[in-house]
Amino acid sequence: MFKIIRESDLFLDQNIILKSIWRSIWRYFGMKEANKIGLWLVDLNLKENYAIIRFSHETKEVIITALTLVQEINGKKVILSPLKTSGTIKSLKKKISHIIKKNKIIMN
Repeated sequence: MFKIIRESDLFLDQNIILKSIWRSIWRYFGMKEANKIGLWLVDLNLKENYAIIRFSHETKEVIITALTLVQEINGKKVILSPLKTSGTIKSLKKKISHIIKKNKIIMN
């Protein structure tokens, strides 16, 4: 799971985010590592600014590093900040639900 921090006028969608992550992986780790990853964007919530990705557990450090190295998308500044990893998508979705509810209470 990662948080998306972006300039307000930056348009993002699933394809743009995935291309940016892949570009970072290829640039910094090469094709040999990229072939091991098995990257999928499972959930994207631009209203709450988070996404869940799925990947091979053997490449966790590569993914975390690749996310932090994405600094720009389409000429606009962006930060993809890793928040949490988990063995299952189901447990991540529960944690996200809890975090979102907690943040809404704090903001009100």
